[in-house]
Amino acid sequence: MVSVEHKSGPNPFRSMDWFLLLIVLSLHAIGLTVLSSVATQKDDPGMFTKQLMAAAIGLVAMVVLMFFDYKDFRVLGFLAYAVTTVMLVMVLFVGRGLEEVGMSGWLFIGSFSLQPSELAKISLVLVSAFFFERIRDRNNVINYLMLIGVSLLPILLILMQPDFGTAMVCILVLVCMLFVWGFKYRYIAAGLVVMAAAAIPVWVYVLPKVLDPYQMKRLLSFVNPSAYSKDAAYQVRMAIRAIGSGQSTVDFSRDYAANWVPASHTDMIFSALGEKLGFYGSALTVVLFALFLLRCIYVATFARDRFGAYVMVGLSAIFLAHFLENVGMNLGLMPVTGIPLPFISSGGSSLIANDVSAGILIGISMRRKPVPYASTPGKAARGGDNITI
Repeated sequence: MVSVEHKSGPNPFRSMDWFLLLIVLSLHAIGLTVLSSVATQKDDPGMFTKQLMAAAIGLVAMVVLMFFDYKDFRVLGFLAYAVTTVMLVMVLFVGRGLEEVGMSGWLFIGSFSLQPSELAKISLVLVSAFFFERIRDRNNVINYLMLIGVSLLPILLILMQPDFGTAMVCILVLVCMLFVWGFKYRYIAAGLVVMAAAAIPVWVYVLPKVLDPYQMKRLLSFVNPSAYSKDAAYQVRMAIRAIGSGQSTVDFSRDYAANWVPASHTDMIFSALGEKLGFYGSALTVVLFALFLLRCIYVATFARDRFGAYVMVGLSAIFLAHFLENVGMNLGLMPVTGIPLPFISSGGSSLIANDVSAGILIGISMRRKPVPYASTPGKAARGGDNITI
């Protein structure tokens, strides 16, 4: 049984988290500005047009979701989970994409494309948050098994594409939610020790059999970039050079990233950003992401209930994982995994998913203080019906 309590919605101007909203809009502006310059230099105006349309759709979705009481996602999360899981299954049969590297993660309907794994991460957070909260209230084996089941299914389907980068993001998200839920530190420490002990055997005996040759070469190039400077490490080497050419000031005439860095509009967008916006523009982008994540942590601390806190942490973890991995791989600090930079990288599915997540986050922030009840004796607050499903 799922009990959803409805309360009168918050006043949008009094309760709006303008700080969080302005950060999201600022990141949108930075992304569109950089992408417009890259599209011009690549002589591909359609690239910017598609991103602009995705931004418009995403921002509308964000505004709509702000005014949803996030308690509704206890139910709607399961619907979203079912839809995204079906799409992940469809990808295995009719998906297309990066065939040259053996990964097909997009569904195509005419000229429209959709990457279901981007939306699956959000639905995974919503459903997992439901079970984390339920385990707190009813600590029994069934709830644990349900949590494990709903967590593993999308991760396994994503691995079958194969998309190891997105699967690792999902695992990190679950670890962050588990940490906030109250997993004991000694178990986390024990897990890290086991992972460290298993690292060498896994590297030698497991990864070569599990990963495709191009994926193994990416990992080897990360460990020893000089040995792969002309093939697997070429992309990162060019990205670092483009970032270094950015100097300190803004200059959109610089075109090294657009002409020499592969995927400079998607995975390697930070190389174009660093080149065109310089040190100060790059630093501003990093600060905005840091403020965004710190604000989310603050809101999670004062969330109205555990479900809101778990959702806040899970969605924030998605942004954190994407930010660290994308910036890290552009600087040669992380292996290349094809993870986009939120709000910045080209990609309609990614941008819309980011805006959907932002809408849910802002909605939780708007409701972090309880709505006052009506003073009429014997009656619930206006709009305070209790619906049991």
